[in-house]
Amino acid sequence: MDIYSILLGAVAIIAVLNPFGNLPQFISMTDELDKQMRQGLFRNILYTSFIIVIVFLLVGPFFMRYLFRVDLNDLKIAGGLLLILVSLKSLLFPPSKNDHHYENLNKQELLSHSVVPMAFPMLVGPGTLSTVIVLSEEKGMLSTIFSVFVAFIFMLVLFHFAATIERVVGKLVLHVLSRIVLVFIMAMGSQMILVGIKSSF
Repeated sequence: MDIYSILLGAVAIIAVLNPFGNLPQFISMTDELDKQMRQGLFRNILYTSFIIVIVFLLVGPFFMRYLFRVDLNDLKIAGGLLLILVSLKSLLFPPSKNDHHYENLNKQELLSHSVVPMAFPMLVGPGTLSTVIVLSEEKGMLSTIFSVFVAFIFMLVLFHFAATIERVVGKLVLHVLSRIVLVFIMAMGSQMILVGIKSSF
């Protein structure tokens, strides 16, 4: 385990979490909420997402090896395909603000919505889960856990200053960045598939 591997893994996790794509969506979906409630909602999304990733990271390899009996190459091919499909879906069919209405929900209802659909599957989806499993197999469990911590600390800072970032950078720039990131995620998926196929044969 070294700092470079941890940072490299964190960058990969941040890429599939796609903060520059999800942040404008979350801001748009919660426009009607006051700043304090929105930040509380964002923190809950991140805490929930973090728990989902860590739990899956700890139990996923067991299911992969002993229940489904698939190896790392199978997971790379399936995970890469998922990354490509999820990115294509986001590029071609971006979610609309009108799909979600949170202004009339009470605090408990907001918390439930911060789990589904905002934490899962919007922020943490199948692509993220397969990516952390691949990282754990390649770089080791401990290194991957540290990478997850680094990635979510970055996300926590980013989401804390969400409104400021949107005001300074602008919605258009965030939208363009999110499209660029999705292309890179597709490239990561293609690379995972090619490496998986090459290693299999």
